[in-house]
Amino acid sequence: MSNELITHVLSFAASRKARVLFVGDSSLSYDAIIRIPNYSDNEEGKFIIKVKGDAEKVSRDAIIDLIVLSKVSNSTPIIVGIKYGDEEMIDGVAYKVHGVYAVGVRTFKRILDNDSIKFVKDKGIIKASVKGQLLRKLRENRGMSLGDLAKMLGVTRRTIYEYERGSIEASERTARMLVNLFDEDLLNNVDLRPSDNDVLNDVKTREEMVDDNIRELLPSFKLYSLLKAHTKVAAHSTDESYLVEDKRRLSNEVVNVAKVLGVGLALIESDKRDVEFLESRN
Repeated sequence: MSNELITHVLSFAASRKARVLFVGDSSLSYDAIIRIPNYSDNEEGKFIIKVKGDAEKVSRDAIIDLIVLSKVSNSTPIIVGIKYGDEEMIDGVAYKVHGVYAVGVRTFKRILDNDSIKFVKDKGIIKASVKGQLLRKLRENRGMSLGDLAKMLGVTRRTIYEYERGSIEASERTARMLVNLFDEDLLNNVDLRPSDNDVLNDVKTREEMVDDNIRELLPSFKLYSLLKAHTKVAAHSTDESYLVEDKRRLSNEVVNVAKVLGVGLALIESDKRDVEFLESRN
């Protein structure tokens, strides 16, 4: 099933003239890296993909690897699956999994086409973020009070007030009712990038795991340990990002991963206390 699913997913990317690197090692935290030219506002889209039949079964270690790599390469990590636990994944819904998002195959196809996703399922509940200022404008233009709209939706005045402030999300039912009532795109797009707040402690732990010898060789970088990736360390600063590798173990696979991620390589020789930097060649 996994190989068929990966083939299916990569065929979508190839049909969109994407640059695709298929990893071919299911033990790693990612199965493919995809770059799509002219994805949005003439900028490319870059995605690190893990494909799993049951998206819930992707390990936390793998997810933190995805988050670290997305952070250093300015890309979006996504898990693509068929089901989440015991349920089939719903089209058009992104599932929150340890700080990243998992989507079904059809939803991923939408993402590759730069179609927006509006709904998130987290802790068993599907919700959407409402464009609060637009909701208030539309409500007032129709001469509706907070109470009028609340009664129509079956919620409290306070709930409508909080929607308009942008402080709470709407249930799927209420969100769809709002869109149908006003016939406007009242829902914010889901930002598929991982939220730092969700994984702050995990990422901090990865910083602490880096060997002191490597820290001494790369003192101006934030360094992150990787557990199931082609290299064991990633380096990031304001202007530069690198995968860190022992120069004696450098392989074509590592070179290709760095190239498609759009990051450089920091090749270390610990015994010589030396680092050679190879810049990214996109």
